Amino acid sequence: MQAIAPAVEGKATKVDGIVLLAPVTGEVVALEDVPDAAFASKAVGDGVAIRPTGKIVVAPADGVLAKIFNTNHAFALVADSGAELIVHIGIETVKLGGQGFTRLAEQGSRVKAGDPVLELDLDYLAAHAASVISPIVLSNTDDFAGVANMASGMVEAGKTVLYTVKPK
Repeated sequence: MQAIAPAVEGKATKVDGIVLLAPVTGEVVALEDVPDAAFASKAVGDGVAIRPTGKIVVAPADGVLAKIFNTNHAFALVADSGAELIVHIGIETVKLGGQGFTRLAEQGSRVKAGDPVLELDLDYLAAHAASVISPIVLSNTDDFAGVANMASGMVEAGKTVLYTVKPK
């Protein structure tokens, strides 16, 4: 599948694969640098993480919100492409019992890339979470040829390409 992604200079570049947009504004962090062994070892899936500076978390692709955890700290999106994505806000944030998170979409609903899913209280999360670093991973990596074109630096929710998923 061919897609057009914005380049840094504002020129379009061809991208080979399934394009995933950044679900939250912030700074990209390598998955290996996430302070959680399950994510850092890629046991949960492959991808990258973001240290959020924005408070709105959006869908990274068109699809269905297959699961939104009761504590609103994470959601699973099954993209129309078949990619199964996990967006996990912060580390050990399940222990917060939902504090610091506001749900903006419902489990089972169809979303478009860029549609709001969660709102974050970044001050609360920074004070109470083990880390605000937020992994965004492809959990069904075996169904694809891998991930590529990883973003670096700062990304903008719903606008910047975070990475692409390569079809087999």
